[in-house]
Amino acid sequence: MINKKNVQNLRKTKLLNIWNFLIYVSYIFIGFFLVYLYSSYIFINK
Repeated sequence: MINKKNVQNLRKTKLLNIWNFLIYVSYIFIGFFLVYLYSSYIFINK
């Protein structure tokens, strides 16, 4: 049987999964951006 407590737990886990996904994607994007900035800095100062 599904009661209110189970529904709330499911909602919390879904929100946590979405937030974790967004955090990981943003960290990966920031990492690639920093690599791009560093490589462009090296290329410009060559």
